[in-house]
Amino acid sequence: MRKFLIVITLLLLITSITAHAQWRSDTHDVYNALKKPADITIDGELDDDEGWEGVIESVTGTDGKTFCGVEFENKGAFEEYNGGKWSGPEDHETCFAIVWDPDAIYIGISVTDDEHEHQAGAVHEGDSVQLAFEPTGKREPVRNDILINIALDHEAKNILLLNEELRGNTGLVAGEDVAIVRNENENETYYEIKIIPDTLGINGDFEEGYEFGFSICTNDGDSDTPGQKGWSGWYPHSIVFGKSPDKTGLVRLSADELAVEAKNKLTTTWGRLKSTH
Repeated sequence: MRKFLIVITLLLLITSITAHAQWRSDTHDVYNALKKPADITIDGELDDDEGWEGVIESVTGTDGKTFCGVEFENKGAFEEYNGGKWSGPEDHETCFAIVWDPDAIYIGISVTDDEHEHQAGAVHEGDSVQLAFEPTGKREPVRNDILINIALDHEAKNILLLNEELRGNTGLVAGEDVAIVRNENENETYYEIKIIPDTLGINGDFEEGYEFGFSICTNDGDSDTPGQKGWSGWYPHSIVFGKSPDKTGLVRLSADELAVEAKNKLTTTWGRLKSTH
């Protein structure tokens, strides 16, 4: 009987490890956020000479590739949903970068999207970004996650913001902590977000070595298929099909700073970068 129980326990452990391996990225599970290299203004401009220049090229997965078009849970870089169709990275792709200082964590997201659509009422229905934060970094199946949804309206003028789940912490304010800009010439939408310690329930400043779970679900809709018709991002399955904080990626605040050569290089638009990653 004892041998039988040992065998069953080992089988359960193996099954758990195998299930875990099915949705953890081998190359892009951990994002090592650089210290903020320059002042950042929350204005949705990511290809200027502010604190984003050179960051996206410098932070990579273990395979040397940037955090652009990251594949997830055996679904590739995009998952079609409810009748939506995806024709490749020029149709829809997410690229992101994260930097920090003691006062805030800054998140820049550039989305290649051939058509901007947000006709529905709910923030996540249509082109939008859903963010999930697991503030302890343990990434366990415990509902301690903080959920925030942001979008740009159909006319690409007004920010739509839902502080969906804050756990009693401070939420974001449109125009102050969130900016979104649509660039029709480049078929890109830029999201810029500022997260203060209190939003993650931290009493004090952000410090080197702090880790937290994080996910991005970038929803896609088109005029002929409006609403939430698929998504890309980084570990979006922590958000869709039920909330799962254990399925977030891990962000680590590192002591690393941007290399001098990256600071002094000519500005590379995120669109051109994504097309060559």
